[in-house]
Amino acid sequence: MTDDRRGLRRLQAVHWLLIGLVVVLVAAGIAVVVTRDDADPVVADPTGAPVASASVAPRLDCAPQITATWADAGKAKYGFVYRSRCDQVVRELRFRVTVLDSAGAQAPDGEETAYGGVLFPGGELAAAGGLHVSKDQKIGSLRVQVTSFEADPSGAFSAWAQTQVTDLTRGAPDSFGRFDVGGTVVAQPPSAQVCVAEFVLVMRGENGEIVYADVDPTTGQTLLKPEFSVGALPSLDFARTKIYAPQTPRTERPPRAGMPCNGS
Repeated sequence: MTDDRRGLRRLQAVHWLLIGLVVVLVAAGIAVVVTRDDADPVVADPTGAPVASASVAPRLDCAPQITATWADAGKAKYGFVYRSRCDQVVRELRFRVTVLDSAGAQAPDGEETAYGGVLFPGGELAAAGGLHVSKDQKIGSLRVQVTSFEADPSGAFSAWAQTQVTDLTRGAPDSFGRFDVGGTVVAQPPSAQVCVAEFVLVMRGENGEIVYADVDPTTGQTLLKPEFSVGALPSLDFARTKIYAPQTPRTERPPRAGMPCNGS
């Protein structure tokens, strides 16, 4: 074979190699574009943890305000109240609840996760749950932090009812001082679907501080009627007692105008 033919074959080989590289690069570019179009955009924060992109992140001023907290190691319970502070509806609320000792340090097994209900503008809700700290743990305070949430225009919840518990009742105490607390659920508008996830009882003392909190899940209940059994509370001011009825959607579909809380 002559040198000219060898050179020609080398040129042809290089030519086809370049064409192959171009095809691969084009295919990869298409794949990247498709992936970014189909997936929700994600941006990493300076720590490397994934967070929602700025285009879908909720307004920071919509994180609810924690207005009161309470924890009791002996009763193995905690509770807190949170309030809306923006003009949008806040949902998918998640809180980090941390028990602190008298020195301000986190107590052993002192971290819990709490979830909130759909919070309407100007509204107030509460959460309560169990503690896993030792019953002998001296509690200095309870720190509650909002870790995540979503916010939507109020119009997306136009078909939702807003609920409250009225006509609170207090039963006669038994020989141990225990008594029952109940109430009636009222929805506005009355014809709207109600999706109460649980009832949260918050009881306060004469100075307005929380002296007891508890939760009554509604799972499996056909009648939405809260009922709590409460031990003796010497400093209780029952007139300040409140039962909250947080709602959560019973559908995975995003909220939109005219769609009730159960999505149907």
